[in-house]
Formats: sequence, structure tokens, C-alpha cells
Amino acid sequence: MSVYPAVQMVRREDFAPQVVCEVYELGSHRRTPVAVKELTSRQIAIGRMMSTGAKDAAIARDLGLSLRTVRAEISALIKGLGAKSRFQAGCLLVRRFG
Repeated sequence: MSVYPAVQMVRREDFAPQVVCEVYELGSHRRTPVAVKELTSRQIAIGRMMSTGAKDAAIARDLGLSLRTVRAEISALIKGLGAKSRFQAGCLLVRRFG
């Protein structure tokens, strides 16, 4: 018998992406959103997959692109959103596209 109280396991699936993004933004130093540049349809498709946690190789395979192309598009996407990281870009995409 343990002396510690039982704690339910917290699973990643238990949290909505919007909640995770809100927590991230609370700790972020950015208080005002950056103007978003126009994104290409490929960047949007990659961004949607990225925001679900898909890895670069899986995105490349699903879209029939090379890994190098996917990484270049992700870099352009992060820059276009004005994000500082891949995670922040994912949060911005969740906010923008749901």
C-alpha cells in the first residue's frame, strides 16, 4: 500500500488543443498577435497535420512530398505565422482553423 494518494493518469487525449494553446500563450511573452501572412494551400495542409502531432516523415508520406520539401514548408509556415517555434505555430493554426 502506497502512502501517496492515488492520482488518475493524465493522458494527452484528455486535453483539447485549444486548452493546451491557452496555457502556452499565458506563459508566452507575446501579448499581441502578429499579422499573419497569406499561407499557401500546401502550408495549410501541412499545418493542419502538424497541429495534430504528425511527424515530418508521416506528413511527407501522406502528401506525397519529400521530407526536405515538408521541412522547408514548415519553416516557411512558422515564419509566415510569426511564430517562434513549431509548437507555437501549431497553436496559432489551431486557433485559426480549429
